[in-house]
Formats: sequence, C-alpha cells, structure tokens
Amino acid sequence: MIAAQQVHRQRSTAYSLYASNCPVAPSEGVRKMSVRMRWISSALVIATLTAIPLGCSANDESPTAPPSSAPSSANFTSQEFSVPFTVTLPNSLTPQPSEDTKNLISWGALTGQNGVRFLLPVVVYPDSKTPQPPPKDYPSYLRGLVSAGATYVDQSTTTVAGQQATLMTGTTTSALDGTLGCPAATTPVETCFGLQPDLALRIAVVNLNGRTLVAWARTQQGDAGAPEFFAEFEAMLHTLKVP
Repeated sequence: MIAAQQVHRQRSTAYSLYASNCPVAPSEGVRKMSVRMRWISSALVIATLTAIPLGCSANDESPTAPPSSAPSSANFTSQEFSVPFTVTLPNSLTPQPSEDTKNLISWGALTGQNGVRFLLPVVVYPDSKTPQPPPKDYPSYLRGLVSAGATYVDQSTTTVAGQQATLMTGTTTSALDGTLGCPAATTPVETCFGLQPDLALRIAVVNLNGRTLVAWARTQQGDAGAPEFFAEFEAMLHTLKVP
C-alpha cells in the first residue's frame, strides 16, 4: 500500500514537471470562453465610446462649437445720385440705403442709431437762419463754425476717389441746424443737416466732378463704439469709385 502511494506521488510529480515545461493547449471549452470574454470586452468598449459626447450633436453648447458666419460686406452702386459712384459698405450698415436721391444718400446701422450720409449741399445755413450757396472752401467754412459752438478734433487729410479729402470729428454744445447743408433749396432748415449736441460726426469733405461731397458717420456722443464705427466709415470712403 505504501509502495503504491509512493509510485502515485512520483507519477504526479513527473506530470507536474512535464506540464510546467510543456504547456498543454487549451481545450475547446477554454477557447470558447476566451472568445466570449473578448467579445464582451469589445462590446463594453463600444458602449463606452457611444456614451461619450463627441461635440457633433445639434444641441451642442460647448465653447468649441463653430461660431456663426459674419455677414459679408456689400457693394453699392448709386441709382439717383448726381455724381454716380460705387462703394463697399461695412458690415454694420444696411445693404440698401433708406434714401437714394439726387443729392442725398443715407444708410442706417443694422443695430443701434449709427448711420452714414452722403450729401451734395445745394444751400447751407451758416447761422441756422439765412440760406447761402455752398462755400468754395468747405473745410474752412466748417472750422468757422467754432465761433457758434462747434468743436473739431482728429483733423487729417486722406485720398478719396483720387482726390484729396479733409477729415474731422465734429461736436457742438448747441444745435447748429442747416450748417452742413440741405439737399434742396426748398428744404426747411429744421430738416436740413447740422451738428447737434447729442451727436458726434466724423466728417469728410471731397470734391467729386466739380461738386462738393460732404459725407459723415453719425454716432451718439460718448458712444464707446464710435472709434470703431468711424474707422469703418473711413475704410468705406477708401473704396469709393467715381466713373
């Protein structure tokens, strides 16, 4: 009995040594279980990836969502203006003017109260009472309004449509109706254009085909966005072309 047990222990030890050096191939059952575990692991990975938001849903509100496209600049060609021209409008202005007449074109801003006007003055009201023909030296005439309460800053010159243009930013402490001019001799002074206490105007004066063009960008006094709007106005003037 004892001898038989010793023989069994010797065989077991020999088998263990053989197995450690010569691994036995896994049985079909083991292989099937291994395949099943790999399938379960793959399914878990796919489920996890599906649950992760990738930033492509229609309701994505993450900071990395692509911004909406900004509106593009619009090219404008005058229809009724006495001096035909084309110009590229800044994005801040409406593509079509609110007025396009023989001597006046006006654009409003898409938002707010800013605006741009092109005026060919027919008469002016230096004292806001008596109409007079447009002065030959318009920049000097405007500077003369300082005695009536006008103030001018940031005066400079530039080139518009191949002609020298004078630029200045005007404000006033009292209403100066009609001082910039009127589009018709019959236009009442109160509906003509001039410096006003609540406004700041970036004014440009340029001679186009023998006519004086007075153009200006309008903002409220104290508007923090005025410098940017005035810069857009000047960039607009540099695109102006006269046939």
